[in-house]
Amino acid sequence: MQPILILPNPVSGHAHAADLDTCLDFVNTLSYTDGLPVEGLPTVDDAVTFLAGRGLAHEPDLRAQIARDGDAAWLARLHAVRDAVRETWDAQVDEHAPDQSALDTINAVLREAPRIELVAGTGCCGIDHRHTTDDPTGEALAALVQPFVNSVAAGETGKFRICANDGCRWVFEDRSRGGRRRWCDMSSCGNRAKVARYRSRHKADDHADATGPVA
Repeated sequence: MQPILILPNPVSGHAHAADLDTCLDFVNTLSYTDGLPVEGLPTVDDAVTFLAGRGLAHEPDLRAQIARDGDAAWLARLHAVRDAVRETWDAQVDEHAPDQSALDTINAVLREAPRIELVAGTGCCGIDHRHTTDDPTGEALAALVQPFVNSVAAGETGKFRICANDGCRWVFEDRSRGGRRRWCDMSSCGNRAKVARYRSRHKADDHADATGPVA
């Protein structure tokens, strides 16, 4: 473990926290089309752009860590954390116990979060963050999963949703007025479901008309 640095707060271009929407953006980088997985972070460059573009880490720091860890191992870690959050989100929505390995993965990355501490300042003291120098990726991943963990801790999971289209399974938080949103997007999955119901209903009516009443 390399020495721990104390960095000034705020640090330009470096966020210490993410919101739940950012967490869900991360989870949904593995999406599904007609039940087939579509990888949204297939390369190291894609993943670095995702993290650095959201201010969760500095690109040079990530690149230096990738050079040490290797492309495949670094990217596999990112995917594993994403899959663990997805597994736990699904378990929360479907009300069943998640795989212990998913919990272990999330708990491990949470331990990489920057530690908050008091520092001397004008009018007594202020808040700073303590960062490790050897795992900026871990810090970024910790920031991504923290909003999900906070929601679970606060009991604020009643609006967690998964798209009702089994071929999509997009995750989202239901912020609709009635709290009855079922689809990732009404114009896509919701509309397809309406069309399918319409066709099924009319197919049944046509079949009834064709057979007619039994004499």
